[in-house]
Amino acid sequence: MQVSTTQYLNSTYSKDLSGKEPKSSLGKDDFMKLLTAQMSNQDPLKPTDDTQMLAQLAQFSSLEQLTALNTTAENSNAALSAINVTNAVGYIGKAVVAGGANVHKGSEGCSPVYYTVPEGVDTIKAHVYDASKKIVDTVVLSGTGEGEHTFTWNGTNTQGNLPEGQYSVGFEARDKNGKLVQVGSKVAGKVTGVTSQDGKTVLELEGGRTVNLVDITRVEQPSTENNEEDESDNS
Repeated sequence: MQVSTTQYLNSTYSKDLSGKEPKSSLGKDDFMKLLTAQMSNQDPLKPTDDTQMLAQLAQFSSLEQLTALNTTAENSNAALSAINVTNAVGYIGKAVVAGGANVHKGSEGCSPVYYTVPEGVDTIKAHVYDASKKIVDTVVLSGTGEGEHTFTWNGTNTQGNLPEGQYSVGFEARDKNGKLVQVGSKVAGKVTGVTSQDGKTVLELEGGRTVNLVDITRVEQPSTENNEEDESDNS
């Protein structure tokens, strides 16, 4: 009696119902059990064809190689991520400019967002989103000329002062025909930490904002003027 793949899977599933979590895919151990069961229960008068056996062994070999390759890739990605984080530690304490639109509202106000206007823009609106991606304020901007402009939100809307925390800005730019025009944006701040999120190296800025390492466009040494003033005051 030959054991088909369907029969084997059905028996495995029945056993899993007795207490184990059902499997959604075959692993290499399952493949070997299936092959062994098929050989043990084959009809002596009609043994399994050699060609079919070789094909199954080839599939098993491919499965082994793919499993090893996936494991190697996962380990390599983890190692690369750790290396990137280690290298990015050098950014801590430095001022960076990076693509983004995150805004932090603190006791001293809101961090600015820099937006670049291309040629042909007629109107621009800045939509401010809270942490739940809900629009909490919309500001019509006067800076519509070509070039870089700065938007600093006042932290309020028609209902009054909004709580401190993390916000983001989305720019809606249109030309004279009402067609949407893409506007780029950047943020700036001092790096306070480095993390890895979903395989990406992320820099933490003052106020809890974050930017991706790959989005950095400029790095500056921190200003030493304040330190020099402090030293002179203490002398």
